[in-house]
Amino acid sequence: MSKIPLEFVVNGASLVSTLRPDALTLAEGRTRKLISPSRGVRYAVSVADRGLAIASAASLVCGPKAVLADVSAARLWGLPLPPWLAVLEGTQTDTVAVAAGGVRPQRRGVRGRRLMMPDDHLTQIHRLKVTTAARTWLDCAALVPIEHLVAMGDFALRSGLTSLAELESLVHWAHRRRGVTNARRVISLLDPKSESPGESITRAHLVLAGIPRPQCNLEIVSDGEWIARVDLAWSEQRVVAEYDGIVHAEDKQRRHDATRRNLLQDQGWMVIVFTANDLIRPWGMVALVDSALRSRSRIPAVNRPR
Repeated sequence: MSKIPLEFVVNGASLVSTLRPDALTLAEGRTRKLISPSRGVRYAVSVADRGLAIASAASLVCGPKAVLADVSAARLWGLPLPPWLAVLEGTQTDTVAVAAGGVRPQRRGVRGRRLMMPDDHLTQIHRLKVTTAARTWLDCAALVPIEHLVAMGDFALRSGLTSLAELESLVHWAHRRRGVTNARRVISLLDPKSESPGESITRAHLVLAGIPRPQCNLEIVSDGEWIARVDLAWSEQRVVAEYDGIVHAEDKQRRHDATRRNLLQDQGWMVIVFTANDLIRPWGMVALVDSALRSRSRIPAVNRPR
């Protein structure tokens, strides 16, 4: 790709039509040095970020009016998508949208859409035209489960990619659009204090099931001494729920976690620990927290499905 003028290279991808006549022979174009995710576009095997190169190729080949949207835009923004939307080698399909009334892109590796996209819903990232983080979140509302939409919204707020006011404005704009019911339901659940997708998903499952909303990342202090910062806390009942991601499996972190949890228990806090396995059975999490809260207060029991 070094022979291609730099102005025609976007994140390692380039249209074949932009090559100089002497830049790339047919044989070179079909070697293992270049990959063609779709007709008329190439990217180098050696690119640092293959996913970004493929998304760039999809954007380039669909024309200057093309906009990367929903899941594809979410990947570019770094929003935490559900694991089943992770890109496996050779399986990436990018969502490319055009304005309503335009011709929907149809080609290999592209999922074409026609969308209403006001100018203030669009921006650029990595030299690519994409929907804003807020609009991306809204478009994903019809594509991901509610608890994952909470995780995406928490991340966007915490990272400063959007604001609660902007999300609320978009939800109002999107009246009757597909997915807006989920988005409207999630708005009140968002919390920029959440520090991980697992923590956000855990909180969403609990609150949606009827558990009182906890405080996120509460700093616990006793007699002027800092004890710990906990993921989810119900201060009145002195109950804590922690989500342990993969980093907590390391020996040093496990020892640290054990020490801080012993300190919490010594101060009268009940500590419940969840992991990724618990997210598969959310009602198990709900039952544990519900039981803990009721054992320390008069909170009515949560109705569980039969």
